[in-house]
Amino acid sequence: MIATIFISNKGNDLYYYLSGNGTINSPIILVERKEGMFKDIFNISGSLYTLSAKNFSSEKTQWSGEVVSSFDEKVIHEESINNVLAKLKTLNEMGELELYLYPNRPDFIPKDNRDLIPKVIKWEKRGVNIEPFFKLYPELKEQYLKQKEDEK
Repeated sequence: MIATIFISNKGNDLYYYLSGNGTINSPIILVERKEGMFKDIFNISGSLYTLSAKNFSSEKTQWSGEVVSSFDEKVIHEESINNVLAKLKTLNEMGELELYLYPNRPDFIPKDNRDLIPKVIKWEKRGVNIEPFFKLYPELKEQYLKQKEDEK
């Protein structure tokens, strides 16, 4: 189910907030950061593939919701999805994930998306190009510069 989000190769932390690993204690939460972003990202078709779980481990990446196999895996089943956004809405209705479409969001995510600033500062320190952040959120540039200066 979580793999549905990754059918699209668009989108990243600048476009949505994603957390959780699909357990009762850590439900999957997917939040659209700006109006229309999910239509741009998820208005596509694609497939989900069921694979044998025996070779997968969750210890190989920083995100506990991601599992990885070191081997090529045989496809057991393919599920075709006509529209990923419609599928995400259905999963939300079924209680499989918490989907928040703009402007709705949980209280712990600020409406102005300033929670991205510490993440973007870390990215910049690692050499990541952060210009897309400023293109999407020009209104946060002053806050970004102030926070960066405060960290010195």
